[in-house]
Amino acid sequence: MRRSETRLLSVFAAAALLALTGGCFSSGDPAEPDPPDPTYPFPGTAEQLMANFKQAYDLMNAARYAEALHEDFLFIFQDGSSAAPPSGVFTREEDLQSTTRMFRGEQGQDLDGIVKPGVRDIEFTQLERLTDWEDVDGDDLYFPGAMRALYDVRIVFILDTESLNTITIDCQQLFYVEPVTEPVDGGGTRERYYLVGQQDL
Repeated sequence: MRRSETRLLSVFAAAALLALTGGCFSSGDPAEPDPPDPTYPFPGTAEQLMANFKQAYDLMNAARYAEALHEDFLFIFQDGSSAAPPSGVFTREEDLQSTTRMFRGEQGQDLDGIVKPGVRDIEFTQLERLTDWEDVDGDDLYFPGAMRALYDVRIVFILDTESLNTITIDCQQLFYVEPVTEPVDGGGTRERYYLVGQQDL
C-alpha cells in the first residue's frame, strides 16, 4: 500500500491503527488566572486554533489537545474503514480516550488481537490548508453552521521499539471549526475558535 493510501483515522490515526484504546493548568491560586502560554497563543482565529492543534499533537500534550476540541467534536471515519466503530464516528470522549493512551505511549492491539508497541514520539510534519475557509450549509448532517477547509496532513509516528519503526500517515482531511463567544475579565467578550469536527477523506 502506498503511503498516500494510508488513512488518518483518529487520534487520530495511530490510536485506531494500533487500536490504542485533559487537564487544566493552574498556578495553585484559584483566584489567579493561568498566565498566557506563548507555546499556545489564544485561538482567536481559525488559523491559530489549527496551529495550536498541530503543536499539541506534535508535542503529545493531551491537555492542550483537549482544549482545541469543542464539546460536540466528532471525528468522521472514511466509509468502509476497518478501524471505524459501528457508528462510523468517534465522539470527543472516544477520541480523547484513544489520543491520551497513545500520547502516554501505551501498547495496543491490532484487529487480530496481537499486541503492538506504543508510540514513542510523533512528528507532525505537515498541516497545510488547501482551500479557503467556507461556511457549512445549515442542513449539513454533522456540522451545520460551522466553517470548513481542506488540509494536507502528514504525520510520522515513531514506535517504541529497539530498531527504528514508524507509521507514516499522508492524507487529506476536512477540518471543521466554530467560534464561541466567551466573557473576558473586566467585561466584554471575545471569540475563541474550537475544532468541532474532522472528516477523513
